[in-house]
Amino acid sequence: MTLLALGLTTACEQHSGSDTSIDRTPPPLPENAKTADFKAASETTGEASVDSQVSDQKSAYWGVKPGDPIPLKWEDLLPDGAEEALVHQQEEFYAMLEQRYRANATTLADAKPFDQIDEGSTLDYMPQLGTFDVVEGLNGQVVRIPGYVVPFDFEKNRRQTEFLFVPYMGACIHTPPPPPNQVIFVNAATPIRLGDIWSPYWLEGTLSTEANRNEVGNAAYTLALEHLEPYTR
Repeated sequence: MTLLALGLTTACEQHSGSDTSIDRTPPPLPENAKTADFKAASETTGEASVDSQVSDQKSAYWGVKPGDPIPLKWEDLLPDGAEEALVHQQEEFYAMLEQRYRANATTLADAKPFDQIDEGSTLDYMPQLGTFDVVEGLNGQVVRIPGYVVPFDFEKNRRQTEFLFVPYMGACIHTPPPPPNQVIFVNAATPIRLGDIWSPYWLEGTLSTEANRNEVGNAAYTLALEHLEPYTR
């Protein structure tokens, strides 16, 4: 259970929420909200794999000019073996959760399947599983990737210098966080006002394999922001 213990320690020194004047209450998830199908969109572009992108920065490839940002898919951020490691941790976690649930049952009738755990109970929680393993070849590359913004506070008129970028709507707010190597911590040199957090965006900037630990969702990657614009295919 060593990996699970790591996943449970999501608290950090940054963004501690000590400033009570800032609204840190997540907005409700819109009814019938649905995450954009980034994978389907990228499959229609005929993109090469990230390995070929990173290996040849000086020549044009699949229509991208030299010096232009490398278009990424979220799976490009996962090194070999990362998905298998995540599945293993999930299996361990659910086995542990079921064991705890059955141990707390007072009668056989109470020992119903653990997927019926009451909301808000001590067993109703989900740690951030996964690892901080990264694709080292992406370090220092200028990239472009579609996803969703997750601010550290929800003041509508507040300009942000830091936020998270994730592959699906509501991640780290209303659902368990993705693994750290599927979360990007974004630094904006010039504060920006974030728009609708339920709408997808294109994120562009210089990616690094610097990790960031915070209470919203730990990130294995950091990006120096250059552009953030509404997502279009």
